[in-house]
Amino acid sequence: MSVFELIKSDLYRYHGRYSILLLIKSLVTVKGFKFSFWLRLAKHYDKAPVIRWLPKLLFMYYKRVQVSDINYRAEIGAGFSLYHVFGTTFSDKVILGANNTILHGVTLGSVNGLYPKSGNNVYFGPGCCVLGGITIGNNVVIAANAVVTKDIPDNAIVAGNPSNIVSYKGAEKTLKHPIPMN
Repeated sequence: MSVFELIKSDLYRYHGRYSILLLIKSLVTVKGFKFSFWLRLAKHYDKAPVIRWLPKLLFMYYKRVQVSDINYRAEIGAGFSLYHVFGTTFSDKVILGANNTILHGVTLGSVNGLYPKSGNNVYFGPGCCVLGGITIGNNVVIAANAVVTKDIPDNAIVAGNPSNIVSYKGAEKTLKHPIPMN
């Protein structure tokens, strides 16, 4: 996908529709969208010799203002939704699928240099920690403050420290405006 299609899909996740006016309004009023917008542009223009500094500079500004340590080089799928950016951290080696929703205080961290990978339609609740080279399946909900250190199968809802699967109802009712998957 092009960077503009990615931004369009991110905007859709916040509002269920997209337009130029909605894009402008969201850049002014929606903190999570503003952050993901500059994250997408910083990654896209990372190798452009002349203009790469402007998106990176603005991304670094919002990273500091919103107290986040997300690396713009991470592989993030379409329809990324980031609510309450504060305290969220993950490295450039993290891989996120499409329609991932992340709330505040989420840590996607390494163990022995291995990083998590998530499938599509994953909801990361506030304060959860996903650690190590694990794989999170599709349609998964990780509840608030859960500590996940083992692979999670598709359609699971996990909670607790250490995390346990509490249901197999999935993330279908948890995600707001998911983009259609082909």
